Amino acid sequence: MSLSPWPNFSYQELACKCGQCSADSGRQISPELMSQVQILRDSCGFPFEISSAYRCQNHPAEARKSTPGSHNKGLAVDILVNGYQAHHLLTEALKLGTFTGIGISQKGDYHRRFIHLDISRAGNRPWVWSY
Repeated sequence: MSLSPWPNFSYQELACKCGQCSADSGRQISPELMSQVQILRDSCGFPFEISSAYRCQNHPAEARKSTPGSHNKGLAVDILVNGYQAHHLLTEALKLGTFTGIGISQKGDYHRRFIHLDISRAGNRPWVWSY
């Protein structure tokens, strides 16, 4: 496992999951973003899994886009979280005031629900959306 500067997250966890990238692709993630995610993890007081972080241009979700998204730029994470923990994480993320994009997916399979957080400065920011 690649050591990272964040105690609760590894570069392997942050790597692209396209099937073609190495675990070191997680090094493409923004240190500024991950510093804020680590602060969020500490303030939430519970562990959470990052289901998606850096995505290369060949990742299926990125390949469908006409322009690279915030994941492709290493500026976003999707955190698997639901129920009370989703509410708590969202409250803590808003308190931090550093995330410029928040996407909420809390429908469907309980174990696939997530909250997207990014620090992109592109477009009209800050904004919140649902999937």
